[in-house]
Amino acid sequence: MREFVTANEIQAQVQAMVDADPVLRESPKLITVPMPKPTASESVTGCNWTIHYLGQFPGYEPQLDSIVEIVQNDYNIAGPSSLARSGQSSVTI
Repeated sequence: MREFVTANEIQAQVQAMVDADPVLRESPKLITVPMPKPTASESVTGCNWTIHYLGQFPGYEPQLDSIVEIVQNDYNIAGPSSLARSGQSSVTI
C-alpha cells in the first residue's frame, strides 16, 4: 500500500535518488527534478502522479524513468483530507 505524502516530499525523494545515482551524476547537465503533477485518475498501477521531464535529459531518461517508477510504487500525492488525518499540513501543487 502506498503512503500518502505531499508533492514536495515526492520531489525530494526522487531528487535524493537522482543525486545518489552514479549514472545520473555523470550527466553534463544538472538534473533538477520537477514537481510531480497529479494525474486525472490513478494509473493501472494505482499511482496518482507523474513527473514531466521528457526531452530534457537525453540519454539519461531510462534511468530517470526507473527512479520515478520506484518512488511511484511507494507514494501517492495526498489530498488535503488525507494530510489532515495524518497531521501534516497541506501543500498547494
